Amino acid sequence: MVSPKVCKSLGLNALLDTVRGDRIYSILDLGPALEDNVRFWSQFSCWLHIQDFYSSYREWRAAVVPEEESKEAAFSVLLPFSDETVFDIILTWDLFNYFDLRELEVLVQRLSRWCRPGTKLFMLISDLPNIPVSPTVFRILNREEMIHEIPIQETRPCPRHQPRDIARLMARFNISCSFLMRHGIQEYVFAFK
Repeated sequence: MVSPKVCKSLGLNALLDTVRGDRIYSILDLGPALEDNVRFWSQFSCWLHIQDFYSSYREWRAAVVPEEESKEAAFSVLLPFSDETVFDIILTWDLFNYFDLRELEVLVQRLSRWCRPGTKLFMLISDLPNIPVSPTVFRILNREEMIHEIPIQETRPCPRHQPRDIARLMARFNISCSFLMRHGIQEYVFAFK
């Protein structure tokens, strides 16, 4: 594992500016279940749903015959929420760096089913030439800082999704704010229209 780094997160801070203490939030975290993150969110009145989406998707792909593979089927199985489910906050972390645009279209379409006007989506997009082979683990320390843990030193080319592609994918969302961080990461907070 690469040494963990503590980094400021203006995007997380901006997301949390919208969280009030007088209501209950439903949160979907698409990263792994982490004690630090559960502890952080427990200070708020919330329902926290954790789906380690990338690991689950890799396992699903390894078990499926390639010609039978359907992204829609995979995302339906891996995100099995009913049509009545509504999330107030969705944390995708750096997940979008690990899928091509076609897969992301299906994922965003699936996630949009559980959004209502004002639902926030937090995303980190890399602009670096290479990214770790698997997604970074983000541990929330406080509203302004996260620990970035890169599970393995091996890298792969980054798809470097362009802002216009992200805007097209997220057409049902408005950009609430966006911050370019020093380490080549663009943080986005989107709000569902």
